[in-house]
Amino acid sequence: MARCFSPLLLLLCLIGAWPTWAESRLPLHQPTREFLTEPFALDHSLLLEDPQSTLTADQALPALIARGQPITGNARIGYSTSTWWQAMQVSLPTDEAVQLIVATPFLDNLDLWLFDGEHPIGSLRSGNRQPFNERGEPYPQFMLALPYLQADHPYTLLLRVSSHSSIDLPLQLVSAESSPAMIGQSWLRSGLLVGALLGLALFYLIRYSTLREAQLAYFSLTALCAAAYNASLYGVVGLVAGDQPGLSRVLVNLPTAGMLIFSSLFLASALQVPMRRLRWVREPLFAAILLVCVGGQLSDHPQTYRVLNLLILMTGVYQLALLTFAIRIRRPYALGYLLCWSAILLLMLLLPLSRNGLLPMPPGLHNLHASLPVLSMLMFGALLDKQLEQVRRALLTTQTQAIDNLEQYQALFRHSGEGIFRCSRDGHLLEANPSLTRMLGGDSARLLTQPLQALLGEDTWAELLAGMETGDGTVSRECQLRDLQARTHWVYLSLHQQETQDSIEGIVVDLSERRALEERLQHLAAHDALTGIYNRRELERLLSGTLSGRAGVHFSHLLCLGLDRFKQVNDLCGHLAGDQLLRQLANQLGRALPRHAELARIGGDEFAILLREADDAAALEQAERLRRNVEQFIFTWENRPFRLHASIGLLALDSGVRDWETALNWASSAAQLAKHQGRNRVQQFNPADGALLEHQRQLQWITRLREATERGHFELFQQPVMPLQAQADGLHYEVLLRYRDPHSGEWISPLQFLDAAARYGFLGAIDRWVIEHLCAWLANNPRHLANLAQVNVNLSAESLLDQGFHRLLHETLQHHGLPASKLCIEVTEMVALGELGVSAKWIDELRGQGLKVALDDFGSGFASYAYLRHLPLDILKIDGSFIRGIEQDPINQAMVGSMQQIAEQLGLCTVAEFVETPESLECLRQLGVDYAQGYHVGKPQPLALLADAPQQA
Repeated sequence: MARCFSPLLLLLCLIGAWPTWAESRLPLHQPTREFLTEPFALDHSLLLEDPQSTLTADQALPALIARGQPITGNARIGYSTSTWWQAMQVSLPTDEAVQLIVATPFLDNLDLWLFDGEHPIGSLRSGNRQPFNERGEPYPQFMLALPYLQADHPYTLLLRVSSHSSIDLPLQLVSAESSPAMIGQSWLRSGLLVGALLGLALFYLIRYSTLREAQLAYFSLTALCAAAYNASLYGVVGLVAGDQPGLSRVLVNLPTAGMLIFSSLFLASALQVPMRRLRWVREPLFAAILLVCVGGQLSDHPQTYRVLNLLILMTGVYQLALLTFAIRIRRPYALGYLLCWSAILLLMLLLPLSRNGLLPMPPGLHNLHASLPVLSMLMFGALLDKQLEQVRRALLTTQTQAIDNLEQYQALFRHSGEGIFRCSRDGHLLEANPSLTRMLGGDSARLLTQPLQALLGEDTWAELLAGMETGDGTVSRECQLRDLQARTHWVYLSLHQQETQDSIEGIVVDLSERRALEERLQHLAAHDALTGIYNRRELERLLSGTLSGRAGVHFSHLLCLGLDRFKQVNDLCGHLAGDQLLRQLANQLGRALPRHAELARIGGDEFAILLREADDAAALEQAERLRRNVEQFIFTWENRPFRLHASIGLLALDSGVRDWETALNWASSAAQLAKHQGRNRVQQFNPADGALLEHQRQLQWITRLREATERGHFELFQQPVMPLQAQADGLHYEVLLRYRDPHSGEWISPLQFLDAAARYGFLGAIDRWVIEHLCAWLANNPRHLANLAQVNVNLSAESLLDQGFHRLLHETLQHHGLPASKLCIEVTEMVALGELGVSAKWIDELRGQGLKVALDDFGSGFASYAYLRHLPLDILKIDGSFIRGIEQDPINQAMVGSMQQIAEQLGLCTVAEFVETPESLECLRQLGVDYAQGYHVGKPQPLALLADAPQQA
């Protein structure tokens, strides 16, 4: 019985002593009167978590005493969805009114109970969810007036808090007498801070409106967001709009996003950092910041703000990387920006870590948080001003340069050799320089009264305006311009529409001299230089037009006229006499022809006539008339009379012929037949007689050529090319092709089989054989290849236009390891100029592989002058017709000289063909021609003789 009584007695004693024992567990704070004149920290307490938020004050106090966690210093809880209870004891030295300060801005709910022992004597409610004017004293954080407390008597303070933000509970007591001064100082500090930030934002916004520098706008927006954030953080918003507690949360979340984003943009813009890979970090970071800050308006979950603090930390790391990169690439002021921004970077790193409970709250962090934005912004402002001063100086320098450029433009406008003008869109001239005035033959006052429609024509002006609309405000073309004396000038006119003004600028280049030269060249291209009548090229054009139906005038018959015994005049009297004879005979024939016929010289003593007759009988009659006219013609040279005869071939152009080559061949065959039958007669071509034989002959050649490529009946020859202006840098030669008859063993020139190969599409196979065997031979002779400077190869149009052949050429060079720069492809003038756009394309493809391209037989058609500048060439080979006897022909010397000058202007080398005498060689050297080729330089020899181990060929 006694044993049972002892525990019961002990329990009753404990129950009786409960209030005294419980109060003894609560930390007691006993500030002196002097301490209460300044905030006194309540740094010892008990802390209890209420996860379900179910405890009442009466239940929470015993629970705190029983199982509360002792806390020394501030209760730093961090992010939590729970409700937290905190309790302590306070004993004042005298009867005095005191204020409780909770020095944190982010508490959703704050409830306070004051207990005298077990008896509650009062409760208070506050928090961010309450209107500002109902939160207690008008203090930036929370200041609650406690009831009057008796001196030297312990009272229990019980607090209940909850918040979506990080919970930090620094508690302080201050006397009611000292609190008004503290409130005033706090509002003064907050007002100065927010006012300074707003002033900075407004100042740099005004500067941005003047300078339009992006970094000024970003800096102003950063300062504005910082002002809004601090206005909410330190209660300015609550003081102004006290009945709208949700506004403070809006002005914390959204300005936070603005500060992070605009400060990052400000740093990148001010330092002009190339973003490159940093952009892939920046864009997702900015998107996440906006998403979380906007989401914070919709949800109060602490996880949202935990993520926001993580994003603040990541932004600080990003900005640190940005500044470090700027220093690495040596951006001006980068180190200064890093020093000015270092305190903010430190805050951006410490604050999130502290709020998440990863680091202890550093002393003075709250004060740093309050004063740092203004100090940093002021430092940045000073640095930015210095940077902008440098920009201003650069702008002044640019302005000076612009003035200098304007003066130079004015000088160019006055003294330019080209005509320059400015006009309105309706064509009225606003100003014109002296060159244009001189070009149009009048004074400037009279010229400015003339609309451009009167100078160019209404249609041309309308076309130019339409061209500007479709050509991004610019149009250029050649056109005719009438001056004030109604004379016509060919000009190159370029117009440009001003973007900022409703005016048009124009440049006029006088092309009259060039047009006259082009017309002269076109005349030379179409006319024989000796007789002045049409040449072979023009005859071919007229024939092609007739046979294809494209020409405006259609001819019915073709005459091929060959002179008999013309060689006797050259042999007995010399070439001068022969040339004179041809000129006189051309005049004689021209007078004898009907008005609608065309006369052309197609060879040394060969003429061609295109007729428009009703039938074969009329054409035969006209041919007989021409034969008799030649028979009656008497040429006298040095009192020696000569009579000539003509053998004429007649071809009806509706006799089944489809191309000009066949037409000329058939008409020439008829003329040859007339010669064979006794001369001085007219022979009409009958396709049934000779065409079939010729067809069979060409078919036989195709069979022989196919066997030649398969059985090796071809042989490569070479003809040397000599440099004339410098020492030889290696071997130069052109590769030629010969056919060895397998039965007789004789060499046959390609002239005998190329026509057949071209007609039946065998030129491509021959070209492939030449390329493959030449490359293989060069690869097998490395010493020769090392001494080789350049080897030229003629290729047909069929191969040059074939992409498969281009690939074969490239693969063959790579397979044998040959340098492409040593191979030069020769193309005839007719092939290169046939389709200029296509030619330029495949020439570019060849040169893109490293090969060189030469234009062969240049000058055989003078129209090539007009197109030469559009072809990407390396070498110009001058036609042999200009080279033979050049030392005695000043006209050919002048023409070759002009070709050399044009080639020099275009950066091309020149090669003269058919050099047969030392006098010709010396003349070409004096004219500046770079290389020579011909029988005087060297005759064609088998390529095998140049092998590393020469074989007897």
